[in-house]
Amino acid sequence: MLASTLHGSRRIRVFSGNPDTELLAQITRYAEHGDIVPVVDTVHPLDRLADAHRALEAGGVRGKHVIQIR
Repeated sequence: MLASTLHGSRRIRVFSGNPDTELLAQITRYAEHGDIVPVVDTVHPLDRLADAHRALEAGGVRGKHVIQIR
Protein backbone atom coordinates (compact mmCIF):
# COMPACT_ATOMS: atom_id res chain seq x y z
CA MET A 1 0.00 0.00 0.00
CA LEU A 2 2.91 2.31 0.67
CA ALA A 3 4.18 1.78 -2.89
CA SER A 4 0.75 2.73 -4.26
CA THR A 5 0.94 5.94 -2.27
CA LEU A 6 4.34 6.72 -3.79
CA HIS A 7 3.57 5.64 -7.37
CA GLY A 8 -0.11 6.49 -7.77
CA SER A 9 -2.55 4.02 -9.26
CA ARG A 10 0.06 1.98 -11.16
CA ARG A 11 0.17 -1.65 -10.09
CA ILE A 12 3.38 -2.59 -8.32
CA ARG A 13 4.68 -6.11 -7.90
CA VAL A 14 7.58 -7.08 -5.72
CA PHE A 15 9.93 -9.97 -6.43
CA SER A 16 12.72 -11.26 -4.25
CA GLY A 17 15.02 -13.76 -5.91
CA ASN A 18 16.89 -15.69 -3.25
CA PRO A 19 17.81 -19.08 -4.75
CA ASP A 20 19.22 -21.62 -2.34
CA THR A 21 22.75 -22.98 -2.60
CA GLU A 22 21.69 -26.34 -4.04
CA LEU A 23 19.75 -24.71 -6.88
CA LEU A 24 22.76 -22.56 -7.79
CA ALA A 25 25.00 -25.66 -7.67
CA GLN A 26 22.60 -27.52 -9.98
CA ILE A 27 22.57 -24.66 -12.51
CA THR A 28 26.38 -24.55 -12.33
CA ARG A 29 26.55 -28.28 -13.14
CA TYR A 30 24.25 -27.79 -16.13
CA ALA A 31 26.44 -25.00 -17.46
CA GLU A 32 29.67 -26.96 -16.90
CA HIS A 33 28.25 -29.97 -18.77
CA GLY A 34 27.00 -27.82 -21.64
CA ASP A 35 23.34 -28.61 -20.94
CA ILE A 36 22.55 -24.90 -20.90
CA VAL A 37 24.35 -22.38 -23.07
CA PRO A 38 23.92 -18.61 -23.03
CA VAL A 39 22.76 -17.03 -26.28
CA VAL A 40 24.99 -14.08 -27.12
CA ASP A 41 23.85 -11.70 -29.85
CA THR A 42 26.82 -9.31 -29.88
CA VAL A 43 29.99 -8.60 -27.89
CA HIS A 44 30.73 -4.88 -27.60
CA PRO A 45 34.03 -3.41 -26.40
CA LEU A 46 33.63 -1.08 -23.43
CA ASP A 47 34.45 2.00 -25.52
CA ARG A 48 31.42 1.20 -27.76
CA LEU A 49 28.92 1.01 -24.90
CA ALA A 50 26.64 3.57 -26.57
CA ASP A 51 26.34 1.25 -29.60
CA ALA A 52 25.14 -1.55 -27.33
CA HIS A 53 22.45 0.73 -25.88
CA ARG A 54 21.32 1.79 -29.33
CA ALA A 55 21.10 -1.83 -30.49
CA LEU A 56 18.96 -2.79 -27.50
CA GLU A 57 16.67 0.20 -27.98
CA ALA A 58 16.24 -0.67 -31.68
CA GLY A 59 14.90 -4.11 -30.72
CA GLY A 60 15.17 -7.36 -32.62
CA VAL A 61 17.74 -8.73 -30.19
CA ARG A 62 17.97 -12.53 -30.24
CA GLY A 63 20.38 -12.96 -27.34
CA LYS A 64 22.36 -11.04 -24.77
CA HIS A 65 24.58 -8.10 -25.58
CA VAL A 66 27.87 -8.52 -23.73
CA ILE A 67 30.19 -5.68 -22.79
CA GLN A 68 33.84 -6.74 -22.98
CA ILE A 69 35.84 -5.10 -20.21
CA ARG A 70 39.37 -6.12 -21.26
